[in-house]
Amino acid sequence: MGYIRNGYSVHCVTSDRYVKQIQTFCLENNIPELHFYFSGIAELKSTKNIPLIGEYIHYYLWLIKARKKIKQVAGENVFTHAHHVTFSSIKFGTPLYNLRMKVVLGPLGGGALPDGSLKKYLGSNYYFESFKYMMGDFLSFINPTVRSSIKSADCILVSNDIAAAIIKKYSPIQVNKMFDAGLSDNFEMPFKERSLSGIVNILWIGGIVPRKGLNLAIEAIAHLPAYVDFHFHVVGDGPLKSDAEALVRLLNLQDKVTFTGKLSYDLLKPIFEKSHLLLFPSLIDSCPMQVFESMAYGLPVVTLNHQGMKEQVSAHTGIKVEVNSRQTDYPQALAQAVMSVIADEEIYRQLSLNAYTFGQQQLWKNRIGNFIEESLEEV
Repeated sequence: MGYIRNGYSVHCVTSDRYVKQIQTFCLENNIPELHFYFSGIAELKSTKNIPLIGEYIHYYLWLIKARKKIKQVAGENVFTHAHHVTFSSIKFGTPLYNLRMKVVLGPLGGGALPDGSLKKYLGSNYYFESFKYMMGDFLSFINPTVRSSIKSADCILVSNDIAAAIIKKYSPIQVNKMFDAGLSDNFEMPFKERSLSGIVNILWIGGIVPRKGLNLAIEAIAHLPAYVDFHFHVVGDGPLKSDAEALVRLLNLQDKVTFTGKLSYDLLKPIFEKSHLLLFPSLIDSCPMQVFESMAYGLPVVTLNHQGMKEQVSAHTGIKVEVNSRQTDYPQALAQAVMSVIADEEIYRQLSLNAYTFGQQQLWKNRIGNFIEESLEEV
C-alpha cells in the first residue's frame, strides 16, 4: 500500500494460502492500482511438517513454482522495477534475479546466533537455535541462486548489521537500511503523557517461546525494589506459558503479574495506553514488531543490546543492557535499567516522547515514502 500511496501500480505474486482473505480485501477496498496473482504448491504442503526445516523446504519449492508465474506477469506488463519482499533471509535467493528490469531485494534480516551468555535462559532450545543458524548458513552456501540474487540486485535492503555482514560475505555490494517490521495506520495517534505517580505498569508482549526471553523478564521484575509499586502485564500465549506461570509462583509474584493471553488489537490498545514501559529482553530477534508498537504508544523500551534491538532502541528511546560473557546477572541489570527509566518524571517524559516520535516514523506509509525518496530513486 505504501507504493500505491506514492503513485505506483502494484502487481503482487504471492502464495495461494490466503486467497479468500485477499479477494475479500480487494472487493471491500476497490483499489484499481493493486493486482494479485496466486501461485501455490498444495500437493507439497506436507513438507511444512518436516521437523526443523520443513517451512524452509516449502518456501524454497514455492519460489521455484512461482518463477513461472513471475515471468508470465513480467512478460504481460511494463514495470519500473521488481521488489522481492522476502522470507527475511537471503538463504533462499530470489526468482527475480534473471528478470530484465531493476530489482530491489529485502528488507533482509535473520542470521542471529544466540549468545552463549544467555544459554541459561534458552535452555535446551539454545542448541536448536544454534542448529537453525548453521542450517541457514549452509543453505545460503549451497543455494546456487544466492550469489546471483545478490550480484544482480540493484538495491538490497537490510534490517540490521548482522544481515549486512551476511550480504558482504557474497559481494561487496552497497546495502541500505530498512527495518523488516513496520506499523499499520492503526498506530498513528497523538502523543499521550503518562504520570509515574501510582502503579507503574510494565508490559511484555509476544509469543511465549524460549527465544522471546519471558523467563528473563520475570526474573528481572523480581529484582525491583520492594518500594516500587508496579504491575507486570504479560500479553501473548505459547508453549511455555505454564512454565512462566510456575516461575511467577516460585518467585512469589502472583499479585504483581497478569497473564492476559493473546489479544486482538482492540483489546490490546487499552493495555498499551495504560502501560509505562516495555520490558522485552528477547534472546534472539532480528527486528521484533512489539518494540515499534510500544514506541508508537510512547513506551520507552528496556531490552538487551544485541541483534535487532541493538539498532531499534537508542539511548534516547530506552535502555539496553550489554550482552557479553562477563555479564553474570542479567535480571539485576535489567531491573536497574527499569529503575533508571522510572526514577525521574522529566527523564521518563523525554524518553517517552522520543520513543513516540521514533515509533511513529515506523508506520509503513512513512517508511515506504522515505525509501522511495532516499533509495529507490537512486536505482
